Amino acid sequence: MSLYNRDPYNPEWEPKPWNSPEDVAAEQERGFHQRATAAIVWKLVPFNDFPIEGIFGRPREWFGSKDIVFFASHAGEDLILIQNTWSGWPDPPEWGLASRPSGSSDAEWTHWGHFPRLPTRWSLPKKARAPFWQKLIDRLRTSNS
Repeated sequence: MSLYNRDPYNPEWEPKPWNSPEDVAAEQERGFHQRATAAIVWKLVPFNDFPIEGIFGRPREWFGSKDIVFFASHAGEDLILIQNTWSGWPDPPEWGLASRPSGSSDAEWTHWGHFPRLPTRWSLPKKARAPFWQKLIDRLRTSNS
């Protein structure tokens, strides 16, 4: 059972994978809601100046391959915010969220689903608020130079 009454063709939230069993989807949705109501301050993944030691123990390539554009630590968790390169039907909504316990580099990431709009309590850096395609073009320009 869904926590929200949503349009099945344009949902406010979608589980990963979209056809997850109802109990799995409900758990993901509860986890997303818990994090969506928290005041999380996100940092932009510094692709052009990526730390040698990585972020959360992961290399630059891992972040790029998973469309991760923001990261944060909050309430004992490491969090990643995914901006899907392809989004909208039939693809998942634009954003995805995953977390794991802070400082547990060998722990599995738990995915909390996909959603089309960022929660209002979350803060993103001002320079990161450009439209997705502009950010992609800028990222490609800097990686080719």
